[in-house]
Amino acid sequence: MKKTLLLSALSLALLGSAAHAADTATLKVAGRLTNAACTPTMSDAGVADYGKIYLGNLSATATNQLGQKNITLSINCTAATKVAWRFMDNRAGTRPLGIEVANADVSGAATTDSVRTNGFGKTAGGVKLGGWALYVDLPNLKANGVAVDFLEGDNTLTHAWQKSTTGAVKNTSGNEFWYSTATTGSLEALAITNAVFPLVVSAAVQNTATLAITDDTPLDGEATITLAYL
Repeated sequence: MKKTLLLSALSLALLGSAAHAADTATLKVAGRLTNAACTPTMSDAGVADYGKIYLGNLSATATNQLGQKNITLSINCTAATKVAWRFMDNRAGTRPLGIEVANADVSGAATTDSVRTNGFGKTAGGVKLGGWALYVDLPNLKANGVAVDFLEGDNTLTHAWQKSTTGAVKNTSGNEFWYSTATTGSLEALAITNAVFPLVVSAAVQNTATLAITDDTPLDGEATITLAYL
C-alpha cells in the first residue's frame, strides 16, 4: 500500500511540474565583426607533381611506394588572428581499402588508416589507383617567424587542443579534424599574422597486375583546405 501512495504522490508532483513549465523559448542571433582576414596559399600552384611514372619500373605483385613530395601551405592574416584549418579529401571514394602508404608521418611510420590516406582516382576500367598521405614537417613549422607547436583537435573547434607529435594530417571523414599552431609548450591556439606549414606528401599505387593499365592514366589526388576563425 505504501508503494501505491508513493507512486501516486510522484505522479501528482510531475503533473504539478508540467503545469508550471516555461512556455517560452529564446532565439539568439550572434556573430562577430572583425577587421582580420586570413588567406591560405599553396606553393607550386598547389600541385605535388610526381611526373611520369613508368609502369615497367613498378611491381606487378606489391604496392608501389612513390616516395615523397614537398609543398608549403602558408596562411597570412591582415591582423593577429587565431585561426585553424581542416583538410578534406575530394577523391575519398577512390581510395583502395587497406592500401599502405610508407613514410606517412614525421617519424617515418606507414599508415593504412582511412582518415590518413586519400584517394588517387581510378583507371578507365574503374580500378582504384592508390592512396596518398599528408603530414607537417614539424621541425620546420613556423608562425610569426618562429618555431611553434602543431595543434590538432577533432569534432569541433571548441575541442581541447592537443600537441601533435607525428605531424599527421587527417581528412574530414565522419569527424572534423582541425589544425592550428601554439607557442612551444602551450595548448592555446596562437594569434598569427603568418604561418608556414611545410607539408610532405607520401604516395603509393597498387600493383600493376591489379591496375591492368594499357593507356596513360593520370594520378588524380585532390583535397580542399578550409580555414576557420577561433
